[in-house]
Amino acid sequence: MAGEKPTAAMVLSLIGGIFVIIGGAFIAFLGSIISSLSVAGTGAASATLLALGLVGVIFGIIMIVGGVMMYSNPQSHTMWGVIVLILSILSWIVAAGGLFIGFLLGLIGGILALVFKPSMAPSMMPGQQMGSMPMGGTGYAGATPPMGQMGMTCKNCGASIPAGATRCPSCGASL
Repeated sequence: MAGEKPTAAMVLSLIGGIFVIIGGAFIAFLGSIISSLSVAGTGAASATLLALGLVGVIFGIIMIVGGVMMYSNPQSHTMWGVIVLILSILSWIVAAGGLFIGFLLGLIGGILALVFKPSMAPSMMPGQQMGSMPMGGTGYAGATPPMGQMGMTCKNCGASIPAGATRCPSCGASL
């Protein structure tokens, strides 16, 4: 059923994470190129770029894991949405924002995960068995059903009682 899983948030987080990995790998590659040039004074710069690139790759991997987790476990969509949102913002610093596209897609994916509201099907109502009426409900908008059509309705649990019964078959209350 549509609306039960944060699909758009997952897809955007996955694609954003891939771009952040690509941006981090590019930064790390630049750091390794600079270190291979053997120019005096570039050792610290190349080590910094390499470290930032590797952190960017790790951020991208965590963004992908967050996208998969928010889809496979929709109850944790808020936590993973915050993680993807924070990592996409931090990717701007460490991985050039995943070539800006990763930053933007991760940002939108994280926001979509935060605002995701799963639809609540009747079978998912807390404390209710499938097909049962809420306590005090009669199924006829507050009115009792006409006699002869369905028998009676239990005043305790709202279950339908067959004609001629002296006790509710659902809760056992006497009539």
